[in-house]
Amino acid sequence: MTENRSNGGPAAEVEQDESPFNGLASRLYHTPYLVMPRLALEAMPIDWQRRFEALLKEADDAGLETPGYYVLRDEPEYTTTEDADSTDPTSRIETYHSLRNDPWANYRRGDAWALSLATRSSSKEA
Repeated sequence: MTENRSNGGPAAEVEQDESPFNGLASRLYHTPYLVMPRLALEAMPIDWQRRFEALLKEADDAGLETPGYYVLRDEPEYTTTEDADSTDPTSRIETYHSLRNDPWANYRRGDAWALSLATRSSSKEA
């Protein structure tokens, strides 16, 4: 089955069964963005980093442009939020408060493997 995309970009027709996006979409279920800390990217093998950079260049060469973003960690010990209407549970978030520095943001001196291990350990405890 062929999927026709209305934007007419370089991948306007993709064989749906062969598209790696089907797997990516399942990993990003209900998530509009994919954010990876620079520290994590730089911890990967050099060959992997080169392939990743080549993909980013390919997206640039295709004309893909995205806006810049500020990213806050989605955990209560790092970031709190206030809804636009505190009486409406479906209200959008209006204000963010950063409570402490995220160690993943320390790309100059951080240790991605130690942070990853700590994250895995804390998720098993929960």
